[in-house]
Amino acid sequence: MNVREIAFHSLLTICKDDGYSNIIVSQTIQKYKFTDRDRRFYTELVYGALRNLNYLDWIISQLSTRKLNKLDPVCLAIIRLGLYQIFGMTKVPESAACNESVKLATHFGNKGMAKFVNAMLRNSIRHQQEFTIPSLEENPRLHISLTYHQQEWLVDKWIHEYGQEDTVTLCQYFDQIPDLCLRTNTLKINRADLIKILSQKGITAEAGIYSPEAIYIRDMPGIDHLGVLEQGLAIIQDEPSQLVAHVVDPHPHDMVFDVCAAPGGKTTHIAALGGSSCIVYGGDIYDHKLKLIEGNAKRLGLDNVRPLLQNACTIGQSYAEKADRVLVDAPCSGLGVLRHKIDLRWRKTPSDLRTLPALQHRILENASQCVKPGGILIYSTCTINNDENAKIVNAFLRDHPEFYIENACAYCNIAQNGPFIQLLPQRDQMDGFFIARMKKGE
Repeated sequence: MNVREIAFHSLLTICKDDGYSNIIVSQTIQKYKFTDRDRRFYTELVYGALRNLNYLDWIISQLSTRKLNKLDPVCLAIIRLGLYQIFGMTKVPESAACNESVKLATHFGNKGMAKFVNAMLRNSIRHQQEFTIPSLEENPRLHISLTYHQQEWLVDKWIHEYGQEDTVTLCQYFDQIPDLCLRTNTLKINRADLIKILSQKGITAEAGIYSPEAIYIRDMPGIDHLGVLEQGLAIIQDEPSQLVAHVVDPHPHDMVFDVCAAPGGKTTHIAALGGSSCIVYGGDIYDHKLKLIEGNAKRLGLDNVRPLLQNACTIGQSYAEKADRVLVDAPCSGLGVLRHKIDLRWRKTPSDLRTLPALQHRILENASQCVKPGGILIYSTCTINNDENAKIVNAFLRDHPEFYIENACAYCNIAQNGPFIQLLPQRDQMDGFFIARMKKGE
């Protein structure tokens, strides 16, 4: 099986079956044991086509009278890969992109599909000048959307909220390929020593600015080369996410509930900061996700993590006033981390933003019942959508005078106006994240 064929199968699974690109790509690389050259070509094909999906579909819509949703998914995946090689990969000959795509269509489709693919790709080459993205002045929304690979309705939303200039900066940020960020497992090693170990392996590692455990890996050859993850010296976790445990600020002998915990990054961080006498319950509604929490805790050497099969929407009924600290890292639209999950940016819909706040409010309401008098309640998301952030917290505080807001910035190395932490990529050059800290009266 050649690399293009493997990439085709991966792209088809991601787009047709809503597979997660990071999981599919990782599993595929492990399965086929690519050479370094083939691995780079494979990942460029899959991630490149995904990143440029709206631009590729824009070209297809101009070349074909058939609507995208009427095209056979196999045919669509082949055309997308072919177009990306033509318009996005300068080192791939146009003839090779066409010929290899036709072979795929012949093998996985039929002669009719092969003729259609051939006509589409060769027409795209003949009419390349027609597919120039309009300038910012000509069509701001379409320019930003196609240049920085975001859905047009999101571009509209951000222009309305932040203005055109900040929206361009925001989309430029999301269009970057992020460096891998690790969280040092301080139970086993300090950050400086871990950076030395990585450097000795020929891996460029730099300390994060805001989290005392964060390490950024530059130009990494592949996760399999790290080693420190299997040894439990570190775990993959983005720096803004690491700030949450510091705002929770666990103490020895605390009982802490992380009610939406899987896969356990924040749960294990809280457990490490709180020490062995601090018991941290990582809750999730699915048993298979609890196994992820358990596996991470075991690898990191944490004996004080307790996976808990529990619905966050009803947890207060079972554990009223049991916890010293409760973390609600709520399910959210994820609009702050769009550079990490390329496939998910195309699956976001306006309805997500309308329906999620009701769920977030319900979880926060119920989880708050678990907080002891004098205890702490933390609410966090990885979105920049205000309806899921400050509006949720302010509405909760209006309904619950027994809780009052505290300054979340006081618990980590961040200075912002107001009591909330709201990271905005266009301003802070970090993933979008929101953290609020509330205390329950005695």
